[in-house]
Amino acid sequence: MRKKRLFTEITAIVIMLAIAFSTVSVYGAQLKRPVITAKSGIVLDGNTGKILYSKYAHYRRDPLSTTKLLTALVALEHLETNDTIKVTKTAADTPGSTANLKTGEKVKVKDLIYAALLPSGNDAAVALAQGTSGTTAAFAKLMNRKAKQLGCNDSRFANPHGWKNKNHYSSAYDMVLIARAAMKNPLIRKACSTEIYRMAKTNKQKSRLIATTNSFVAGKKYPRLGVFAGKTGTWDANNSALVSVCEQKGRVFYAVVLNDKMSRRYDSTYKILNYSYKKRGA
Repeated sequence: MRKKRLFTEITAIVIMLAIAFSTVSVYGAQLKRPVITAKSGIVLDGNTGKILYSKYAHYRRDPLSTTKLLTALVALEHLETNDTIKVTKTAADTPGSTANLKTGEKVKVKDLIYAALLPSGNDAAVALAQGTSGTTAAFAKLMNRKAKQLGCNDSRFANPHGWKNKNHYSSAYDMVLIARAAMKNPLIRKACSTEIYRMAKTNKQKSRLIATTNSFVAGKKYPRLGVFAGKTGTWDANNSALVSVCEQKGRVFYAVVLNDKMSRRYDSTYKILNYSYKKRGA
């Protein structure tokens, strides 16, 4: 009987502690941490560098096509926006999401950046990698070097597009560092903020429109949340990712959710951003 009572008391204490640590005091009120479907998530205050929300932020996850933020960042450190890259058959035949590039097509780097970041073209990502380093393997070395420079210790990148690979992984924490660095590049920031872009005419195709895969940027999800830029990542209905850049009352916030349901990633992002705004007083 005594042991049973002791066990009950200990259980009660554990529950109370769990509740205490799941809330934050804001102006005397208790702010409850949101419950999200994403396996990992993080929100960073871009002004101060403070982490406002974190859920398994250092766990290794599939970054999927959010990888292309790093691809664009590395490519633009080595290429000029007006440089022309000839699309190889390897690039044009890359599986997954596509910008419909053609073998032998000559495309400006600027257009390849938009093609990689808006429709999330794997073909465009490979074209950028090959145009930078000759091969995707050599480009991956540059990606990993850059990631280390940014302080990413949970990541390893094996390709420029985010196709699932046992040697290709990152974390919510690392991806928020990459997003913050990528947004310092004006072209990446503008591309990630664009809903529809017109690619220039090439030797293989007429001028054509490409559109973002990001419902935040397209204004279809929570338009008052303040998200103005971002990058999606999608594998299937149960494994998707989302990087978001937002502004509230002059403050910039970066949010990442990894390994989320495709139908819930915007809701998860909304919850952790809304929580962070209240916590920060934005």
